[in-house]
Amino acid sequence: MIQNFTVDQSKTFNSLLLLAVEPKTAFGDQYRQEVTKEGTPKWTAQIAAEFTAFGRSQRELINVGLVSDKNPGENLAPGTQVEMSDFEIGVMEKRNREGQVTGVQVWYRAGGLRPITNGHGSKPRPAAEVGA
Repeated sequence: MIQNFTVDQSKTFNSLLLLAVEPKTAFGDQYRQEVTKEGTPKWTAQIAAEFTAFGRSQRELINVGLVSDKNPGENLAPGTQVEMSDFEIGVMEKRNREGQVTGVQVWYRAGGLRPITNGHGSKPRPAAEVGA
C-alpha cells in the first residue's frame, strides 16, 4: 500500500495560515521533546488550511510534523500565510487485535515553512516564485 503522497499546495489549498509551532513531546513525557534517531528535534506546526470542497470554501486545522535543529516558526508571527516545503500526507492502516483493518490514520509532515507575501487569502505561489 502506498503510504506517502506529495501534495501540490497551489492546487490543494486556498491559503495556509500558521497558528503556532511547538516542540513535539515524547509519548508519556510532556516535558521531553521527541527527537529523530539522529537526535534532531521534532516540532508540530498548527496550520489553518482553507480549501474548496463541493464548490464551497472549507477550513480545517491540521498538525504538521517538522524536523529541525531550531524552531521552524521562530521568525513567523501567528497568522502568517505560509507554504510548506516538501509537504507530504501519509496514510497508515489502523488494525484491531485480530489484524483486521478498521480504518486509516492520516498524518502530515513538511521539510520547512516559508512565509508568503502575496496577500491574505490568495492562492499560494509555487516554491520557485517564493524564493526557494
